Amino acid sequence: MNVKQQWRSVFLLSAGLVLGAGCDSTPEPPPLVLDAGADAGTDAGVDAGPDAGSFACADDGPVGDAGVPDGATLLTPSDEVHTLTWPPGGGVPLHFAFVAQGCRHYDLTVEPGSLGYSVVLRDAAGTRLDAADQYSDDTSFPPSPLHWSGLKHGAVHTFYLLPLTSQPRVPFQFRLVDRGPDDHGDLFLRATPWTPSEKPFTGYTEHWRERDLLSFETTVDHVYALGCSFPDPSWELRILDSQQRAQGRAFDPNDRETEGEARIKSLGGTYVASIQGNSFDDPSRPYTCVLNDLGPDDHGDTPEAATPVPAGTASVQGKVQAPGDRDVFALSVQPGHHYQVSFTLTGQSQGSLQDAAPGGLFGTHPASAGLPTSTSFKASQATHFVRMTGAPALNAKYVTGNYTLQVEDQGLDDHGDTLDTATAFPDGPQTLSFRIANAIDHDVYTFQAIAGRRYQLDCPWKVSGAKHRPYVRFLDATGALQASSLEERDDVRWQAVFTAPQSATYALEFWADFTSPGTVLGDMACRFETLAP
Repeated sequence: MNVKQQWRSVFLLSAGLVLGAGCDSTPEPPPLVLDAGADAGTDAGVDAGPDAGSFACADDGPVGDAGVPDGATLLTPSDEVHTLTWPPGGGVPLHFAFVAQGCRHYDLTVEPGSLGYSVVLRDAAGTRLDAADQYSDDTSFPPSPLHWSGLKHGAVHTFYLLPLTSQPRVPFQFRLVDRGPDDHGDLFLRATPWTPSEKPFTGYTEHWRERDLLSFETTVDHVYALGCSFPDPSWELRILDSQQRAQGRAFDPNDRETEGEARIKSLGGTYVASIQGNSFDDPSRPYTCVLNDLGPDDHGDTPEAATPVPAGTASVQGKVQAPGDRDVFALSVQPGHHYQVSFTLTGQSQGSLQDAAPGGLFGTHPASAGLPTSTSFKASQATHFVRMTGAPALNAKYVTGNYTLQVEDQGLDDHGDTLDTATAFPDGPQTLSFRIANAIDHDVYTFQAIAGRRYQLDCPWKVSGAKHRPYVRFLDATGALQASSLEERDDVRWQAVFTAPQSATYALEFWADFTSPGTVLGDMACRFETLAP
């Protein structure tokens, strides 16, 4: 791993910004929502227009220092290193203020060896704009600055520093640096408005780890794609919800790709696109992005919004259009019938199927470990739900997963699955004919046995490249497992022998070897008889 990748890994794994509103003394404030504060989002410091493509930042004129609150030390952003000593116990925050220019980018950088602190930034109205806790004290990497831009021009902004330990490092050193013009703000509440369209948008990441935040309004259940082309392969895209959680994300962990795309399926409301270039070499070169509304999701993701599938439908088409996209289908089925649903998928490497009866929970059957490409069920009602979920690995560019669901009606179950629904057969030699429809099908028979008598089950092997047989077990009337012996007679047949411990009703249960699905399914016939004493 090269130095660039090491630094980038530290960034991706380090404690992120925790933005919130609340009491200053709270070390880890709750998340900040978009409507926090009376002026949230109204003074972005930039005017990008509806397409965010024609922005050109300009100096807004002179600034003053009126309104510096009592107890705050006024700073002039520069390369000057500020050294301070915490009060005894370290639990008292120290307040600072500076006058912002609307189109400038400010970095708060704490020097290596001084970490373990909390910081909160507020605007002149007292609205919390940023908050972070920094714990790492690794001096082998460069300091991780906080980026503040998109600030209201001419307004006094304040921030406080608070140590996170009772014995903070001394001395504590930091810098508040004016890094020059910035085209779009780094702060969530100061994100530049953007309207999804086909129109390309060009922006700049003025220096390493600086990001541009652009907010956009969404429609419920629509899919949005943020696609960007960068001059350097070190970058990251995120689409954040109102709680600043990343719902869509894209980056190239190998730093090879210069194009990426992140997607979300919207829950409605405002989202924020975070565009970040992490180039060390020449971060001033432009990037180009397009934000598209791809339209509504093709299938609903809940049983209430499920796509109906009429009885007899053999296949259904669908798309996995965004991370976390789930498509639910309401199959019209016949109670008592077995069904198997499977899928083929292109564009993505993985997906999974789960099913649920009405009112039940979606689940993966024990016979389908991992990411199942099929699911089987025995219908108990006239409707049964199936859910398709794509599981793409995080990569540079989201790829739509196109899939086809195949629905197979495997017919009416021939024998009951439990002791209560078992098929009884009379005394004497019998041929037991049954069909194991799928990996969840169980067929149960009951018979009367005499104490001390031996009973033999004689069955053919199922051959499909290798010998296979269904699982079989003897049970008593309470469902308790009974001892029996199994013997492989030859390459054609196998036998199981049971000695009845007492005169009573017993059961034979057959089911599939789910570790080799498809190899033992189908029709079978076994001979059952009483052996001579």
